[in-house]
Amino acid sequence: MLTICTFNIKNNYRDYQSDKADKIIEFINQNKIDYLCLQEVFTKCRRDLQKNLRGTKYKIYGKYRFSLPIFTPINEAVSIITKEKVLYNRTYHLPFLPSGLKRVVTKVVTKTDDLGCVTILNTHLDYMFDFVKKRQLKKIIKLIETEKNPVILTGDFNLKINNPIFKEFIKKLNNLGLKRVDIHEKTLKQSRYNRSIDHIFIPDDYDVELLEVIKDLDISDHYPVLLKVSKNRWLYEKIKKNR
Repeated sequence: MLTICTFNIKNNYRDYQSDKADKIIEFINQNKIDYLCLQEVFTKCRRDLQKNLRGTKYKIYGKYRFSLPIFTPINEAVSIITKEKVLYNRTYHLPFLPSGLKRVVTKVVTKTDDLGCVTILNTHLDYMFDFVKKRQLKKIIKLIETEKNPVILTGDFNLKINNPIFKEFIKKLNNLGLKRVDIHEKTLKQSRYNRSIDHIFIPDDYDVELLEVIKDLDISDHYPVLLKVSKNRWLYEKIKKNR
């Protein structure tokens, strides 16, 4: 069984307090999270997370979206924190113009005791233009198509389930053997509707053992989504036989 969480922690660099990183580490330990997929991980918070993770089994992965030092105060990474053995990691840039902010997707290839090799992709899409999001989703599809391992995709997609662009994306992932975990409540606190914009996709042969939108971690304008999955052995063998 694997425990996965996606969480936009909010870039509040102007009034950042170091106990934010402390609370994230506490959240990992309390829930025994295998993969914590974070968005809006700004520089100060990431440095504190790295410091707090020293001496533990966990490491943080994912490069910043800007490389120039002038962006340091507001820079963000789309990070993955994991204690699993990482075989490979890389950060890919997504198309973003005419929006002003670069967007990235972080990839880690891991080897787990329970489920073998698993690839995790974590992203944060544009919030302004749907046509930009469509191009970004197309790039993510291409990344998934090259994968030989089972893929878990997480992130803040800035898209609700009723958006036509997102519906088409879900269909394409279904054709690639990935299913969206059904989150039936809001994950952005100020949303007027009980629809999530933070999503998790898992392989068809994974079973959801637990799904929870966490409401008591008050460090962001988003709620973290916590998921426990296991492999459906019967379905896994069936899919493997039909390939």
